[in-house]
Amino acid sequence: MNDIQSPIQKPFVITVASTKGGSAKSTNAANIGAFCAEHGLKTLLIDTDTQPTLSAYFALDYMAPGGIHEFLAYQDVDPSHIISKTAISNLDLIQSNDPTNNVSQMLRNAPDGAIRFSFLLKKLQGYDVIIVDTRGTRDITVDMSVLAADLLFCPILPHTLSAKEFIRGTIGMYQELQTFEAFGFKLPPLKAVANCVDHTNDVKFVLQHLYQLFEQNFGQDKTLLDFHIPNKVAYREAATYSLPVYRHSKAEYEVIKSLCSLLLPQFVTHFGQGFKGE
Repeated sequence: MNDIQSPIQKPFVITVASTKGGSAKSTNAANIGAFCAEHGLKTLLIDTDTQPTLSAYFALDYMAPGGIHEFLAYQDVDPSHIISKTAISNLDLIQSNDPTNNVSQMLRNAPDGAIRFSFLLKKLQGYDVIIVDTRGTRDITVDMSVLAADLLFCPILPHTLSAKEFIRGTIGMYQELQTFEAFGFKLPPLKAVANCVDHTNDVKFVLQHLYQLFEQNFGQDKTLLDFHIPNKVAYREAATYSLPVYRHSKAEYEVIKSLCSLLLPQFVTHFGQGFKGE
């Protein structure tokens, strides 16, 4: 297992968040994480959702006895007790093991509740990228994940109600968390992307208004990427087979490569290389 005490450069933390459920956060986290890992980046997935979709996405070569509960509850827990190893080389996982939501209650009662995650992540050495999946609602575990991130990645479904919830919920959360900046925290830049996009007129209409909204009302810290993830059955099929989508459908390789390059431009030279088994 990885030695969390060894000195190494701080990993880049991406938090995947949306207060609207069903926006494919876990699918995106899995595909981004696998792509990074298969292109030579030591990657850790962390599942903070009480519905452990990301935890169940990939087969495991080693299942740790603990997970996110122990990571947040015990500051000196041994890495082998909480970090599982997926069947994909370079891709590790801290599983969600909190079905009754005890973690949220514990954090709400703790004086360092919303900021504890930020400090604990600094102890996780040996990774290039950490990807945090969150639940599809406002919760202290989502707040802590945003505060700990270097980048906030938000998939948006291109539907009117989903877009309205994104503005009300996700953007509202982000603005409320700005109060932590008075205590030395710097909120991560927010990069949103339209997810499950088809070619219907309704989707084109919603996207047009979303781009106008971002351009006219938000600063440079909030960006709607000029890029979208298509609505294809391959993404659902890949999840069924516990595969990254680009392994199930080669047509999606360039989509995930482009997404990772936009989110992680500092690693773009890695993404130009092929991956094992290609």
